[in-house]
Amino acid sequence: MKIIIAGAGNVGTHLAKLLSRERQDIILIDDDEEKLSAIGSNFDLLTVVASPSSISGLKEVKVKEADLFIAVTPDESRNMTACMIATNLGAKKTVARIDNYEYLEPKNKEFFEKLGVDSLIYPEMLAAKEIVSSMRMSWVRQWWEFCGGALILIGTKMREKAEILDIPLHKLGEPNIPYHIVAIKRGTETIIPRGEDVIKLHDIVYFTTTRKYIPYIRKIAGKEDYVDVRNVMIMGGSRIAVRTAQNVPDYMQVKIIESDLARCGRLTEMLDDKTMIINGDGRDMDLLMDEGLKTTEAFVLLRAIRKRIFSLVSRPSAWA
Repeated sequence: MKIIIAGAGNVGTHLAKLLSRERQDIILIDDDEEKLSAIGSNFDLLTVVASPSSISGLKEVKVKEADLFIAVTPDESRNMTACMIATNLGAKKTVARIDNYEYLEPKNKEFFEKLGVDSLIYPEMLAAKEIVSSMRMSWVRQWWEFCGGALILIGTKMREKAEILDIPLHKLGEPNIPYHIVAIKRGTETIIPRGEDVIKLHDIVYFTTTRKYIPYIRKIAGKEDYVDVRNVMIMGGSRIAVRTAQNVPDYMQVKIIESDLARCGRLTEMLDDKTMIINGDGRDMDLLMDEGLKTTEAFVLLRAIRKRIFSLVSRPSAWA
């Protein structure tokens, strides 16, 4: 598959590195030669100095042959323009990074498709969903939903209390068991299991099941004593923090600690009363203790560090 990525920022370079490992035909373009030189020699991909929204630049990389064109520069308007041009030059599918959450509303999908933008990605929302997912099921490593949530794929690490350790899978395969084991991660090895395979301590096991039987999976995985997250403390009032607070289940209580007083005022306007906004320095341990750090099951660090990298620290899931 030929994939053209426009924008050699953090998102673009991460995508390029990730996809190049999957033996895809990757072209990364940017008008900043210095950014491209930092990645081009270390990965199996082609870098081209060109403006992502330039017709001549996109023709130069033969965008008409692209199976997928992804525009992820920091400039939303530029990404939209690049996708429109790429579509009209022949790219099969286009994806644009956006900053405006309104664009993601289902009613707008057809509008953007007519413009030549097939899909939209909003990194802050993706990050927020990952954070909420990790907190909702603290004993689960990965969680995916398919068919509108009718089918669920979860990955969880086997600890000493797991009931299914060292038992051949065919002996677990009773006619009415409400799950299927579809993969086992053992160290760096991924195993597609067969009947004689066994689950070992510290394996990450991937189950498919339905929502009804999640408690059963939790039981056989030996995770019934894991603490459910109910109290969440977020350090930093970024857009990711806002989206996270807006998407947590009702039973979770969220506190956001933000040092900028003006930003605290804006957060209060954006979020409802179930989210507590605290003006203070999140590095102040006395403040954290006063605000209930000891009874907090999940602490989420969302401060912009170098290169806008965000970290997630979730106490229960670190041991799942």
